[in-house]
Amino acid sequence: MLTCFLALASGCTYGPEQSRASIGQIVRVGDSYRALVVISYERFQNPTGLSAFPDGGKRRVHERHSTLYLVDASDRSASALFLQAAPDSLWESFDVSVGGIDAEGVAYLRVAGCPRGGECGSQLRRTVYYRVTPAGHATQVAELPASASLPGVMLARLPGETQYVRFSRDGNVITGRFEEGGRFEPLFAVRDNGSVEAVGG
Repeated sequence: MLTCFLALASGCTYGPEQSRASIGQIVRVGDSYRALVVISYERFQNPTGLSAFPDGGKRRVHERHSTLYLVDASDRSASALFLQAAPDSLWESFDVSVGGIDAEGVAYLRVAGCPRGGECGSQLRRTVYYRVTPAGHATQVAELPASASLPGVMLARLPGETQYVRFSRDGNVITGRFEEGGRFEPLFAVRDNGSVEAVGG
């Protein structure tokens, strides 16, 4: 009897807290060396013991948020414009993405997810929108405006383009190249705490 009790108790254990951040999206801003970058962050504990079987179990997530950064490849600067913590109403499958940018460089974000603890099918998924200026002023809006769009991605220089840069990623490193056919070089590294720091240069 005691053996069964100990086995059940061991199934409810979790390992040490861990932090993980990842690059969700990189969107260049107009004809410039700047880009908007969405960084997703989680602080969690992995299950151990019996609860980790048979498929690894379910993590215990303590914190979940996404940050919108504005990075500049010309001077290797990075500034956080907007941080959205996952509310209970959007906790499951929480996702933040840039839905569009207008002619003034104002970004419009989609923030989506499902209520904590439930399923997250398409009918349950809820989306809210935010308008974020280059100065970091954020306001909630009803929808994405028709004036906001995402730029297409082309490696070749566009007609009339004066500042050539193409952004990419290599794991948790934001890379860029400044010449057609040139190599991508590391520009910024994303740390486990979700911060963005310049590298190289």
